[in-house]
Amino acid sequence: MTKPLVVFALLLGGACSASADLTPNGVTLADYLPGVARYDASVPPPAAVLGHEVGAWHLRPDQSVAYLERLAAVSDRVAIEETGRSHERRPQLLLTISSPANLARLDEIQRAHRASTEPGAAPSASELPVVVWLGFSIHGNEPSGASAALLTAYHLAASKDPEVLGWLDRAVVLIDPMLNPDGLGRFAAHANEWRGKVPVAHPSHREHVEDWPPGRTNHYFFDLNRDWLPLSQPESRARVAVFQRWRPNVFADFHEMGSNSSYFFQPGVPSRQNPLTPAKNLELTRALAKFHARALDALGSAYYTEETFDDFYYGKGSTYPDVQGAVGILFEQASARGHVQDTPNGPLNFPFTIRNQLTTALSTIRGAVESRAELQAYQREFYAEALRSAGEGAYLVGDGKDPVRLALITEIFLAHGIEVHGLAKKTEAGGRTYQPGRAVVLPLRQRQVQLLRAMFAAPTRFADPVFYDVSAWTLPDAFGLPHGEVPAAAGLLGERLTAAPPTGAEVQPAKEGPPPVAYAFEWRSTFAPRAVQRLLAAELRLRVVHRSFVAETPSGRRAFDRGTVLVPTGADPRRAAQIRGLLAEAAKNDGVESFALLSGLTPEGVDLGTPSSSPLTFAKPLVVIGRGVAVSEAGEAWHVLDERFGIATTLVEMRELATLDLTPFTTIVLVDGSYRELSADTAKRLESFVRGGGVLVTQKGGARWAGRELLGIKEEEKKPEPAGEPRPYAEFEQDSAIRQVAGSIFRAGLDLTHPLAYGFAEPQVALFRDHETLLEGTPNAYEAPVRYGAEPLLAGFVSPDNLKRLGKTPAVVATRLGRGTVIRFADNPNFRGFWYGSSRLFLNAVFLGATVQSTELAAAVGE
Repeated sequence: MTKPLVVFALLLGGACSASADLTPNGVTLADYLPGVARYDASVPPPAAVLGHEVGAWHLRPDQSVAYLERLAAVSDRVAIEETGRSHERRPQLLLTISSPANLARLDEIQRAHRASTEPGAAPSASELPVVVWLGFSIHGNEPSGASAALLTAYHLAASKDPEVLGWLDRAVVLIDPMLNPDGLGRFAAHANEWRGKVPVAHPSHREHVEDWPPGRTNHYFFDLNRDWLPLSQPESRARVAVFQRWRPNVFADFHEMGSNSSYFFQPGVPSRQNPLTPAKNLELTRALAKFHARALDALGSAYYTEETFDDFYYGKGSTYPDVQGAVGILFEQASARGHVQDTPNGPLNFPFTIRNQLTTALSTIRGAVESRAELQAYQREFYAEALRSAGEGAYLVGDGKDPVRLALITEIFLAHGIEVHGLAKKTEAGGRTYQPGRAVVLPLRQRQVQLLRAMFAAPTRFADPVFYDVSAWTLPDAFGLPHGEVPAAAGLLGERLTAAPPTGAEVQPAKEGPPPVAYAFEWRSTFAPRAVQRLLAAELRLRVVHRSFVAETPSGRRAFDRGTVLVPTGADPRRAAQIRGLLAEAAKNDGVESFALLSGLTPEGVDLGTPSSSPLTFAKPLVVIGRGVAVSEAGEAWHVLDERFGIATTLVEMRELATLDLTPFTTIVLVDGSYRELSADTAKRLESFVRGGGVLVTQKGGARWAGRELLGIKEEEKKPEPAGEPRPYAEFEQDSAIRQVAGSIFRAGLDLTHPLAYGFAEPQVALFRDHETLLEGTPNAYEAPVRYGAEPLLAGFVSPDNLKRLGKTPAVVATRLGRGTVIRFADNPNFRGFWYGSSRLFLNAVFLGATVQSTELAAAVGE
């Protein structure tokens, strides 16, 4: 390993040795931008709009917008655009800063730059500007970046320094001033609310202790820096659209880390770089690191590289560029988490953190400009080499009998600039058959082949088992879709898609004569629960059938599977017409295909009035939130129910369960967390809720609590491991990582006869797992409809011991308790909002959990 470029805090007298000179109450613009540079007086500095100097208070999103719009209005070096809106409708801005001459021909520069990234492109005769993107504060409670963005923009817009003017001639600088406006606003409100006239540095001061949820995440508590690939959030979709439009040469990603640290910039740990990233990328990153080192050395700021952080998961801001011919750079500044905080290295002031981020933003531009030719040549060669290695094959993705999920994954492919085609003819791949109209083809011979490979990769062996984030993210597995690879795409490529394939279904018309006695649709579509909720809101009576049957339809007999939803019409023509209109809406919006049924007497299977059916109830879920509850998992459950399925979802603090009336709710959700603060009386209240007919949906820590407190399951005691042979202290990190489950994908078997598995086309599902704890089993042989396979690993790293322990254990257990059900998930079924395969299990738990019947054999015999 190359010797790390690192300066330790002790060598410079402490990571915060210069921080005491930059106090929030006394900071000036000259503290950030001293020296020989002269500024255009017609361009206002940030304080002229904010009313205070940057760093004196935490920046609100509206203040950032106001200043940057003013800056663009007065400077001929700055263009501004709104690229999107956050969940809370805050604008996402992009500043484009360059020389006036470059801005005058910006469209031409963009077209020429994009052309230079196409495979086989020749070096440009006219020297194109290097494209540098600076992205700030994707985690809202890492605010130094967002404040540094204003100073960076001002410096570039107003400076008369010849070096800066030279940069603008040779670079197009893109500035995203706040990648997460909602989280930034949440944190700024907290930090400013608790700021005293005299800032308090004690770490336990209220200012430094955030409320739940913290400002790190967006409105639905998503970590946007994990969403570059899945694109589950609007902020991410807008951001990636800009990335694909510009295809930058360098992307700088500004973050904060623990207060007791110093400053980090990449390269990260070399052995943990994704193998799809070329070695040249690391070489260029090291070359740029020298510019950051010189700039921070001049300030006396401590820093380090090649430790802690890695470049493996391509769904982060610093790694997403690496698989697309760009150089992504992560910057991590020790955080004041307020205005000033005491640390072992001395007091850490907010302005000091801002100055470090400003310094490396400018060193990034300086390095990129001086390395312009090499960066541009690297990007051209990246795509040329990728195409040379692509081969003639293709990936296939089928619809799994659910066109909605195929459309959703296709939208993601297209958003990333990946070439997608319809399937031209019936094809076999990996033991599966793919049909035209029900599959897409992704040829490897295309510009984005490396990103495509990253999406389909399923590694199980790794040179280094330590991961900063996940070790696997196979996209079609996350969507629960069949997929395979063929050696040759020739003859398979149908029409190239520019939009996702249509998902609208049909409502089979009723023939002339008596109205149908009912309509029916199967539970196949991803959005079938959404359709059910809408129909129930219209006060229709719906039933789910638990056995298969064949019914007479206007076009003949048709078979219907378990989980089919019946919508009786009551033989009333007016009612039938109303129902047909509602089903037409469900067909258009939810991909639900409905059929008119002509008689309640069926030629095969159960009749429509069967006792093997259950009424469906309008879902009224409650998600428990607050201290002790996993923020991201609570947000993912809320997002799935509210944003994706349009279900009004009540969020309740854990402590309120002690007194809250639970009768209005049909489902209570306990995601991962520690529920120790729930008293015995509260546990009894939750048990009464279930016994009265409610459904308790739990996962991970919530599942363990429910098993222990409601079902009386004793958790297996962990025995201390016997002492082994002595090991070097320095090997601890590696040894501990080898024992972990590093965010991996596992195969689980499904009991398709169980209500929780309704709608699945195949008896298996891919589950994401990022922890070692197993779900306690059940002596009831019918209660675990989802179990890990004997050899479950599909992709990612897991230690041999953990893999052996996991095999054949339950992944989901549904236990009848009184008239209700306790459902325990071993893992998070809604992981990062894009794990559609297992998310279906979660929706089934919400809508069909109440239909799970008791399976106590003794009771059955007694009847």
